[in-house]
Amino acid sequence: MKNVWKRFIKRQYEYHFPAVKIPVKKTKEDYYNNKYPKKNISYKRTDRNSTLNIDVRQFLNHHNYELMEIVGVDDDEVAYESLMYVMDNIKYTPDKKQYGMNEYWCFNYETLNSKKGDCEDGAILLYSLMRKNGIPAWKIRLNAGNVKGGGGHAYLVYYVESKKKWVVLDWCYWPNTFAVDKRKEYKKETNYHDVWFSWNEDYAWSEGLNKKAEELLNS
Repeated sequence: MKNVWKRFIKRQYEYHFPAVKIPVKKTKEDYYNNKYPKKNISYKRTDRNSTLNIDVRQFLNHHNYELMEIVGVDDDEVAYESLMYVMDNIKYTPDKKQYGMNEYWCFNYETLNSKKGDCEDGAILLYSLMRKNGIPAWKIRLNAGNVKGGGGHAYLVYYVESKKKWVVLDWCYWPNTFAVDKRKEYKKETNYHDVWFSWNEDYAWSEGLNKKAEELLNS
């Protein structure tokens, strides 16, 4: 009888004093993580041992102890110094020359060891350095797409919170040494055209893989 009475009181209270749902304010992280359609994307890598379909996110492992510490007072300075490291220490080398293949993606430890690589190799290393040194994953992503002059290219974009804008941090294609907060907003860049797909360690995004993207991922 006691439990019946308690349930009655509870129902009466809930009727007269309905719970007020307080809307949860979405963060920038929530917004950018969910702005574009998520998609499972794999890269087919062939080496001397086997051919494997590797989730593109697996290339972005920042727990490699060989990744160096980057000193910076904030995320922007860490991003800048990470870019300068890659520009100063990695020599752009086409996959055809280095591996005898049209396309060969490297993990960051491979690029660190060889000190050579093409666009996505340096971008993967740059991402890894930025994450190793504390920049949140949602503020960084790699893009693959068309660029001015034709052809595909992989590059990194970074969110500058103080300016509320995304900027390009490209180590090999129109590289520059501008401070990150002084860079042109990504959407106003004229050298970078349509994006085939983007990714970071948590998600991959695409509104639809075209023929060029499929060729890149399966070459």
